[in-house]
Order: sequence, then structure tokens, then C-alpha cells
Amino acid sequence: MAIDHANLSALEARERLNEALQSAWICGSAESSPLTLLLVGVGNAETAAAGGILERALRVHCARLRDVFIRRAHDEYAAILPDTPPDGARRVGEQIIAAVRTEDSDRAHRVSVGVAVVVPDEQRGPADLLRRAENALHAAREAGGDRCVGGTAAGPAAGPTPNRVMVRLRQLLLPGKKEADQRRRTD
Repeated sequence: MAIDHANLSALEARERLNEALQSAWICGSAESSPLTLLLVGVGNAETAAAGGILERALRVHCARLRDVFIRRAHDEYAAILPDTPPDGARRVGEQIIAAVRTEDSDRAHRVSVGVAVVVPDEQRGPADLLRRAENALHAAREAGGDRCVGGTAAGPAAGPTPNRVMVRLRQLLLPGKKEADQRRRTD
């Protein structure tokens, strides 16, 4: 779903992005599912054609019911993709780049995609996801554009540490031990 951005000021666009990110963060936290943020920038965006090409690519590749994309600046879009793991996020970023390359036959516009993926939790917030996506977009632009950077999961999506697994197994297999330990501490 695209948020109509034709008449939004930069401040309004930022507010809409923050609201959409917060909403997606809450859902992702409740479902313990990965949340992806793509920041897509186009070089040489002075032409209206560049924005049109990029927006069409986003409409095609961010088309699921809960997907949202918002124009963040004159040359940049943000796409929020709930329930999208790292490999799927990178695939979407690469598909957007390929779609722009296909439509822009003279290659006048270079597309850079920054990808950040996280399973929302209490230790981080949407601002952390945004910062990671901004860093990835900056790295893609610095590397010459026409590339997708980022997409490794942060937090629980990267897998639990072995220590956490063992603690959880002990809790499941030895529930009485925890109660006995608590009784000893309070005696």
C-alpha cells in the first residue's frame, strides 16, 4: 500500500513514516516476526521520470496487503515490509533495482537500496531499524549505487545464543528446580 505523498511536506512525510514504522513494530513484536525497512534512493532524481520509475517498481514489488511505502525525500522512498526475513528483504531490494534498470534503458538513474531487518523487541525501537537502514543506504550509495546493501537480521531473528537455548531447555525440562532455587534464596 502506498501512502499518498503528492502533497506531503518533508515533516508530514517523516511523521507518516514514523507512524507506519511504529504500527509495524507493534505488530512485529506481538507476532515475533521479522520487520524489514528498505530505504530506496535514486541518483539523478531531478527528473520526474526517475520518481515515476521508482514508484512503479515499488508498487509492483511491495504489493502485499501490509506492505507500505512512503516518499521520504525527493530522491528517496521508505518501504516497510512486515513479516519479511533477511533473504526475502534482499530479494525485494534486488528486484526493485532490476525493475528500474529494465525501465530506464539508458541507465540515467542509479538506484541504491539499504536494507535493515529486525525482530522487534523491548531492547530496540523503530529508530534503531531506521538508523540501520540509513547506514545501509549510505553504504550502497558510497559503493557507486545500483546495489542493495544490508539485510542481515538483528536480534532474535539471527538465532538464539546457545546459552539461551540451554536456559530455556532447563526451564522446560526442570520446572521444579527453579522453584527450589527461589525457595533457597528466600529462606
